[in-house]
Amino acid sequence: MVIRPCQRTDAHSMSRIYVQTWRDTYLNAIPFDYLLHMSEFRQEREFFHELAGNLIVGFAAEEAGRMVGFITGGYERDGDEIYQGEIETLYVLKDYQRRGVGRKLVSALAGHLSRNGIYSMLVRVLKLNPYRRFYRKINGTYLKDERTVVAGEKIDLEVYGWLDATLVDE
Repeated sequence: MVIRPCQRTDAHSMSRIYVQTWRDTYLNAIPFDYLLHMSEFRQEREFFHELAGNLIVGFAAEEAGRMVGFITGGYERDGDEIYQGEIETLYVLKDYQRRGVGRKLVSALAGHLSRNGIYSMLVRVLKLNPYRRFYRKINGTYLKDERTVVAGEKIDLEVYGWLDATLVDE
């Protein structure tokens, strides 16, 4: 397994993984019509724009030259006074879950943030996500509940944080 920084040319693979993992994870939780109409093309343009404009930093997990997961993040988007960094996305293909890929990706992002003076971070995860407990397993502390809108419906989120992002690996 190779963990490496994402580049603009990764946007296509990132979009494929993003759409596939949403469909695998949220089939019974998010309106089917929303999942059906998710667009890899639209998502690819968004990832390309974010990577090209340095709006996010990303890391890819590759197995035999094929991307099997990725993480993106950067500065916390809502101006939190305590948690300066944020994991924006973390997606790993189903066949590669529970193999340490997510942990390696989070560690890569946390290391990057720390080297750039961002020592704390948080993540917002859909409460309907059956894998959300992963963040506790890597030393994330439950902080609070929030709400967001997905497919026109209010959806509950859980927020996890690390005051010291270097504690992800311990």
